[in-house]
Amino acid sequence: MCGISGFFNYSKACLSDEEALIVQMNEAIRHRGPDDSGTWVDRIRGVYFGHQRLSILDLSPRGRQPMISQRGTVIVYNGEVYNFNALKAEVDQHSFFSRTDTEVLLYLYEEHGHQCLNKLNGMFALAIWDETKGELFLARDRIGIKPLYYTIMNGVFAFSSEIKALLRLPWVKAELDEEALYHFLTFNKVFPPQTMFKNIEKVHPGYKMVVGEKGIKVYEPYWEVYYSDYSSLSVGEIENLVLTDLERSVQYRMVSDVPVGAFLSGGVDSSAITALMKNNTSSTINTYSIGFQNSPNYDELVYARKISKQFGTNHFEKIVTPQDILDFLPKIVDIYDEPLADATSIPIYFICQLARENGTIVVLTGDGADEIFCGYRKWMRYVQLNPFYALFFRLPEMMKSAAAGIYGRLCNNLTIYDILSSAAKGQFFWAGIPGFKEKTKHSVLRPDFITRLKNQDSYNQILCYRQSFEAILQNDRTRNYADWLCFLGLKAIVPNYYLYRADRLGMAHSIELRVPFLDHQFVELALSISGRWKIKKCEPKYILKKSLENILPQGTLYRKKQGFCVPLREWTGGFILDYIQRNLTSFCQDTGLFREKGLREQISQTKAGNTNHTFSLWNIYFLMSWFKRWLL
Repeated sequence: MCGISGFFNYSKACLSDEEALIVQMNEAIRHRGPDDSGTWVDRIRGVYFGHQRLSILDLSPRGRQPMISQRGTVIVYNGEVYNFNALKAEVDQHSFFSRTDTEVLLYLYEEHGHQCLNKLNGMFALAIWDETKGELFLARDRIGIKPLYYTIMNGVFAFSSEIKALLRLPWVKAELDEEALYHFLTFNKVFPPQTMFKNIEKVHPGYKMVVGEKGIKVYEPYWEVYYSDYSSLSVGEIENLVLTDLERSVQYRMVSDVPVGAFLSGGVDSSAITALMKNNTSSTINTYSIGFQNSPNYDELVYARKISKQFGTNHFEKIVTPQDILDFLPKIVDIYDEPLADATSIPIYFICQLARENGTIVVLTGDGADEIFCGYRKWMRYVQLNPFYALFFRLPEMMKSAAAGIYGRLCNNLTIYDILSSAAKGQFFWAGIPGFKEKTKHSVLRPDFITRLKNQDSYNQILCYRQSFEAILQNDRTRNYADWLCFLGLKAIVPNYYLYRADRLGMAHSIELRVPFLDHQFVELALSISGRWKIKKCEPKYILKKSLENILPQGTLYRKKQGFCVPLREWTGGFILDYIQRNLTSFCQDTGLFREKGLREQISQTKAGNTNHTFSLWNIYFLMSWFKRWLL
């Protein structure tokens, strides 16, 4: 895993000291690759590449990037292609000077062009200068595990693994994208191609791009989920498919020339990864867990210890204290140049730190399993309620609006209210809103901001995913509401929330996080399995748990999911409220976007014991810090 950056001055615009600029871009992402650094320039063509290396395969200088072929093709690449040894046979006419997947990828491009992407199994963001065509080719992996940002201004195209490198360019200004902020308040994340910065965009997962002498000439998907038909298979056959393919995925992700470990919470997903790792190595695996001081309701260490003992891992733990969290909070906005108001970042930061301190450079995690196997109990509740939603949706509009309004005034079940409100607006229900409701946004945003954004509807962000989902399922497959939730989870939540979080926090400590559940072949298998096998007998993730019964104890598989939670309110509620109160007036004045009165009302209600605003105030705390670091 590494960091890439570069720019292509295709218009030959007059720039000052281009070689110094690429060095500065590289320096901004040094944390992504502390082992080596390199640049490559073509002054005549106006192409400048930078690379920061975290050495995983072939630790020698032969693995250095940018890497150049004899034909003059140049690559900078971040990620891992796990099937590179098999692919090497397809280009064995070349003389290899390294043992890296980078060199295999370079020759695959020369032999197959853009079609090389279809052969790759892995996580990657890459940029290739094609000397023969005089074009820049870029791509991001299918699931969006590795990030790739770009900007195109005044005839110069620039790209990087992180936004902070693009902001080193003098012509790229840190300006807020107000539309992105409006949607961020709804989702707590920003969907591609938007970022929170005007004129800076991120490449969609599974997309490729070509930049020529007139700018971007190709930007299109090279992959979409394919739904196979498993309706003729028995449950036992499906279980075998799941276990076999997950084992293959884990085997792929253990290829490394540096130590490989695992994060272990003691839940189903991380325990399954640990068990399969143990089955595929004779070495002792290092596992890592996080606990919270004097907070048993948030602590899963006892479960992690049981799994560690069962599989004989070398287990490391860190107990996070309230002071650890207070010390960390100011650092979070340096790590997240694109905002993510997620309190779970706190334990992940410390567990990444723990792994690096103990010599583990590559770590396997259980991210993604809940989304592709419908593992959340609230999702199970949505699936159960969906038939009633469908009936309610058919009622006359006046009746639906009246019912939603009455329910909202008399009852406080937000799940049901969300369902009724969606139906009243003629919208499909899409699994709830994690952030501010539309009504709440209007109470905390200034009227002039609301007026400027009056034509924006956050629902349309999800509608795009729904349209893609319906286009894919135009075959004879019967649509199941669980299918939709899993598709939305994969496309909207996983890359823009969990994978973004994992990339930034892992890279903050220069470690590589690998995600076996998000192998694209395994993802297609999981999404192709009918929803009736994902939620059965009131058990979320049913088919995955059944497939793991021969390798994990029943107590691990079927205990109630605890989740990776943080004692945020108990430990930092006072600190966060105090910070917001001290800085609220200046924040509202400086941004010109937020209504102080509306936010102070939330603070008052929280102090009075109302917990409904806990996480919305955490979001405001985060935005205050983020604006101060990046925009004000």
